[in-house]
This record gives sequence, C-alpha cells and structure tokens, in this order.
Amino acid sequence: MKVSRREALKGVGAAVGVVALQTLAEPTAAGAAEKEPVGDGKVGIRWLGHGSFLFTSCKAKRILLDPWIRTNPKCPGQYRKKGGFGSLDMILWTHGHVDHFMLPDAKELVADYAPKIVAPWELSFFIKAEIPRANTQTFTLANKGCTADFDGVKVTMVEAFHSAGAQLTGFEGTNRFVGEAVGYVIEFENGLKIYHSGDTSLMGDMKTIVGNFYKPDVAILPIGGVFTMGPSEAAYACTLIRPKIVIPEHYGTFPVLTQTADGFKQQVGKLAPEVKVLVLKPGEETHV
Repeated sequence: MKVSRREALKGVGAAVGVVALQTLAEPTAAGAAEKEPVGDGKVGIRWLGHGSFLFTSCKAKRILLDPWIRTNPKCPGQYRKKGGFGSLDMILWTHGHVDHFMLPDAKELVADYAPKIVAPWELSFFIKAEIPRANTQTFTLANKGCTADFDGVKVTMVEAFHSAGAQLTGFEGTNRFVGEAVGYVIEFENGLKIYHSGDTSLMGDMKTIVGNFYKPDVAILPIGGVFTMGPSEAAYACTLIRPKIVIPEHYGTFPVLTQTADGFKQQVGKLAPEVKVLVLKPGEETHV
C-alpha cells in the first residue's frame, strides 16, 4: 500500500513530547556497539578525488558517496564518460555544496543507473523535486541518528558540523539552503565499518558517538582546512575516533587547500601512532 508524504507526516507534531535531559556516559554497558570479527570478504574503497568515494562491498554492492564528476579537476577521466561506473546500487550525499553535489551530475547518474539515493531530509526532497524519477529513500533513511539496512549494507546518518546549501549553477551561483550537513557510518556485509565524516570541524560526537558507540574500523576525514578540518584537527580526530585505518580526503583540489597529506601523516604518527594512515591517489582503490 502506497502512503503519501502528507499521510506519512501526520501526527509528527503530536509525537513531539517532553524531552528529558540525560547524561551521556561512556557506553561500556548494555547498548554499546562492540566490534564483531570482520569476515573474509574485502571491501573496495576507491577515491575519486576531493570528497568523492566509490565503495564496493564484499557482495559486489556499489555505493557512491558525494559524486562530484564533471567539474571535479581530480576525478579520473573514465568516470566522466557516460556509463563509466558500470553499475551503481546507491548514492549517498552528505550535503548540497557544489563540490559534493552538482545537479547535472545527479541527473545523469539517476538516468544511467537508477540507484537508491540517501541524503539529508531537505536535500532528499530537493533532489526528488528536481529529478522526479530519483529513487530517494526519504522514508527509509532521512535524518541523523537513523540506521537502515539496504540489502545487507547498514547505513547510519550521523552528525557533521558544517554549513549547507546548493549552488545550482556552480561556484558563482545562487545559494539555496537544502538541509544540514551529515556524515555516514557504513557497515558492510562482513562487519567492516567505515566512517565518512563528510565536511566537518572537530566535534565531540567523534568520541562519544562515532568512536565509543559505532567503533569504525576505517575513518575517512577531510584535511584541507579553510572549509573543514586541517591536518592538525584531523590528526587529533583520530585520537577520538580510534580507527584502525584513516584515509585523508578533501585536500589538494584547489590552491587554497592543504596540498599534500604529509603533515597529516606526521601528526597522526605523533598523536595516534596505532592508527595506520592510508594515502590514496585519485582513482586508486584499496581493499580492506
């Protein structure tokens, strides 16, 4: 039975009750998300430059995160060609900024692959309005704190501290608010967890929520500065999140950003030597 958006939203106001303030304790008791052994399968992680990543699950699910294709100077040429991805099962968007979400890219990806689309509530509705055929998962996963299982791959939308908007005609275009920025924790079929922070500053959630509760094996963090954390902040974030592996991103794309991951790697070595820094080149894939 199909449910209209109006019907789905009925009663939301009535559902808002008195919120009791609770002290956030270290999650060592019931409810803590303890790590389980990772299976034999490998997860592919391919950097497409800037904030864009392509994940291939151990059961061949292909998930694209923040695809910035046509105008991304670091995006490998093969993905600029029509049909260059082969297939896509899902696209995750963290926010609407032009270096993460471009409407022409979105329209082409939807037309070519018909993937499921996950985005923050307002951005999801904006995408649906602009691309009516888009298979948005608005009533499956639409806001921070929710986890949804997509054919064995669990996706959780988490907090990010960053501005958000959509520049519909490029960097000089008119800005339109399309919801808050988010990050994602993706748990693959073998139990491997990847935290992609999206664009963000340092924040307490990296320890209390992401590190203590979700316990990711891999963290993907911006290090470019200016718009996000720089190398020092991102290195400190590793002490909060405590992943096994960290992959730097969102650097080297423009002259104003940090150009290499060298400083980040050195600082992680000092602050969190137990964390392995994995530096990828645009187009390069690693298997974890």
